[in-house]
Amino acid sequence: MTVSSSSLSGGSVQEYIAAELLLLAEKTVIFQQLGTKAKMPAGGGKTYQFNRYERLPLPRTPLAEGIAPNQNNLSLTTVQAVADQWGAYIELTDVAELTIQHELMPICIELLGIQAAELIDRNIIDVLLAGTSVTYGGSATTRSGLATVATDSFSDSVAQKVVSRLRTRGAHRYEGTNYVGVIDPAMEQDVSTAANSAFVQAAAYAQQRLLYNGEIGTWRGVRWMTSNFIPTLVGVAAEAYTSPASPAGTFATGNYRVTTAYYNADTGFLEKLSANDNVAATNLDSLEADMPSDTDYVYKIFISGVGAASTAVMFQGDESSFGLGFIPAGATAVVLAPPAAGSSIAGSDIPASGKTVHFGWVFGRQSYCVVDLQNLQTFVSKPEATTDNPLLQLRTVGYKFMHKPVIQNNQFFERVEVLSAFE
Repeated sequence: MTVSSSSLSGGSVQEYIAAELLLLAEKTVIFQQLGTKAKMPAGGGKTYQFNRYERLPLPRTPLAEGIAPNQNNLSLTTVQAVADQWGAYIELTDVAELTIQHELMPICIELLGIQAAELIDRNIIDVLLAGTSVTYGGSATTRSGLATVATDSFSDSVAQKVVSRLRTRGAHRYEGTNYVGVIDPAMEQDVSTAANSAFVQAAAYAQQRLLYNGEIGTWRGVRWMTSNFIPTLVGVAAEAYTSPASPAGTFATGNYRVTTAYYNADTGFLEKLSANDNVAATNLDSLEADMPSDTDYVYKIFISGVGAASTAVMFQGDESSFGLGFIPAGATAVVLAPPAAGSSIAGSDIPASGKTVHFGWVFGRQSYCVVDLQNLQTFVSKPEATTDNPLLQLRTVGYKFMHKPVIQNNQFFERVEVLSAFE
C-alpha cells in the first residue's frame, strides 16, 4: 500500500522513512552483503581496525621424549581504515507536493534507497578493483593483452583456474562449501546453461537455503551473483596533447606517455582510458589538451616519467585550474609539471583500443571488510515552521553513513578480467 506523507505524524514519518530506505538498500546491495561486517563504536573516532591472525607453521620434527617443543607465536596482521562520511538529501517544496500528481515522498524514499545502495557498492567496487590477484581470459597475462572475444571471454577453464588458485592459497569458503562470485550480465550470458550443463540455476536450490541478492546459480564450487552496476573499461584512441612553451612548465626535453581517464559523471566509475602515446616536450614546456566534449564523463590526466615505456606507471597530473579533481568536458587542461607520485595507472592496464574489459570477482570469506549497513541513518524534517523555514515551504528527506571498505586479504579473492560477446 502506498503511504502518503500527509497521512503520517512527524514521528511515524521518521520511522517509516528509515525502515523503507534501509529495506530498499538491503535488497539492492550486492557487494556489501559479502564482506566481513564491522561496526564503528560511538565515540571511537574515525579510524577502525581489522585484525587477522596468520596460520601457525607446522612442526618440522617430532617431539623428543620429556622435552617440551618450542612455543608457537601468534602472528597478527592489522589493517586500518579511516572512515569517510557520505550522504544525500532531497528538498521538497510545498508547491511541488500540492501540484504534482504523483506522491513525492514514496518516490524520494525509493530513489534515495537505491542511491544509498549503489553508493555503498560503488565504494566497495573501487577498493576491490585495486586487488592484486587477477585471472585474465584465455592466455592473456595483462589487461592490455585481452584481444579476441572467442578465446578471452569468461569460460569454464577461467572459472576452474580461479577456484584452483583460491583453494591453493587456502581461501576460506562461505558456509564451508562454496566460494561466492559476482559477475556482470554479459559474463553471465557467457556461461549460460545453454552452453554449460554444469551450471545449476538458483531456482533449483532456493528451497534449501537462503539466496544472496542477485544470486543466479552455482558452478565449479562457486555461488554466482550478477550485478548490472559493475563497470566495464574500454580502450579508446589516444587524445591529442601538445607541449606549449607558454604557460611555462617544468617538463624536461623528451617523450612522455600520457593517457586520458574518462570517469562516468553519474557513478564516478572509471570507464575509458585512451592509448598512452608519446608526447614530445622540450625543456620548460607545459602539457596541454582539450578534454573530450562528451558531458557523460569527467576527466583526469595521467603522465609517465620522461622516456618511459608504454607499460610504465603514469601518475595523475595536477591540472592548473582543477588541481587533482575532475576536469569537465570541453575544458582546456594544462599541466605544468610532470607528476612523480599519487594516484596512478599502469600502461599495461589500458585495454587495447576498441576492446571492452569486463570485471568479475570470486571471494572467500574475510576477503574484505565493510561497515554494517545499520550505520546508515535517515533524516526527515519535521512538518513544523522554523526560523529558516517560517512558512513551512520546504521539507527534506535524506540519509548519511560513515564507512571505508578495506581489503583484508588479497590472497582470499580473485578478480577476473575478460572480454565478452554479449555487449
